[in-house]
Amino acid sequence: MILLHFFNHKDRNIKLFRKKNLCIILFTLIVITLISGCDRDDKNAVDGFAFIFLSDTQANPEIGDYVPFGGLLELALSHESRPKLLVLGGDNVNNGNSAEEWDAFWKATGENLEDVFVASVAGNHDNSQLLAQQFDYPQTAPKKNTEGFFYTFTRSNVFFIMLDSNIMGAGNASDVEWLSEQLASSVAKEADWRIAVLHHPFWPVANVPRDTQRAEIMRDKFLPVLEEYGIDLILCGHQHVYSRTAPMRGEDISEDGIIQIMTASGAKESYTPGEKDYIEIIADTPVYLIIEVSTRMMSLTAFNTDGEPFDSIRIEK
Repeated sequence: MILLHFFNHKDRNIKLFRKKNLCIILFTLIVITLISGCDRDDKNAVDGFAFIFLSDTQANPEIGDYVPFGGLLELALSHESRPKLLVLGGDNVNNGNSAEEWDAFWKATGENLEDVFVASVAGNHDNSQLLAQQFDYPQTAPKKNTEGFFYTFTRSNVFFIMLDSNIMGAGNASDVEWLSEQLASSVAKEADWRIAVLHHPFWPVANVPRDTQRAEIMRDKFLPVLEEYGIDLILCGHQHVYSRTAPMRGEDISEDGIIQIMTASGAKESYTPGEKDYIEIIADTPVYLIIEVSTRMMSLTAFNTDGEPFDSIRIEK
C-alpha cells in the first residue's frame, strides 16, 4: 500500500498501473496466507516418493509361465503414485542358475521397467551368481554368492538395508557387525525411514521346522540390532502368503515394535498357516504392495490381482 502513495491519481495510465499492481499485491498476500497456514511437515503430506514391493514372483514350476507376474507388475506400476522403485524379496525365479528362466522373468516385465530402479535380495531359489548379474547392484554388494548378498542403498528419505537371510541362519558375528556398522552410519541416521528387506521371515506364518529355527537365530542375533537403530519396517517373503504382523519386539507384541509384512506375488502353492497370535492378517492371493512415503508418515497398501486394496496401514512418526 505504501507504493500506491507515489502515484499521480490524476493520470489515467498510472491509475490503471496502480490497480494492476494492487491486484498483484492482493494475490500475493492471499498466496502467502495460504502457505503460512500449511504445515510443510504435515505427516499426511505426500512428497511424491513411492515404491513397490513384490516377493516370490516364481512361476508355477509345472507351467513356467511368468505372464501373471508381468500382469501384477503392470498393475502396480499403474498406481496413481507412479512408483519408480521396485523392491523384490527374493525367489524371483524357481531356478536361479537357469539363464532361460531369468529370460522368461524379464520378458514378462516387457518395457515396464525401463525407467524403474530394481533392487532384490537373495531368496533360497535364486541364491546364485546369476542373481548379481540381473540387477544394478551398488558396488558395495558382494558379487559371489558365497560372500552373501548384503548391501544398502538410499532413495529419497528412505534407507534400505538389504539382507541375505540364506546366510543369517548361521548367526555369523561378522554379519551382525556389518549390520550394526551400516545402521550406525551417518547415511542411515540422516534418513527419515529405515527399512530392512530379506527373504525369510523373522516371524513365520507356517510351522516349517527349518524356517522356525532360522527365525529364532535371526531374532536372537540380528533383531536386537534392528531394534537398537530404529528400523521402521521389515519386508520379507518365502512362505507364499500375504501376512502382516502386529508391532513386534522380540517375541512379544509391543506398541513400539517393528511391523513385518510378507508378500507373495507369484504362482506357487502357498504354505499352510499355523496359529500365530502375532499375525494380524493373512491372505492367500498374489499381492503387490505399494508404499508411499513422506517425512513423518508411511502408508502401506496391499492389492490383489484385480488391483483392489484389501489391507492398509499407516506408520507415523
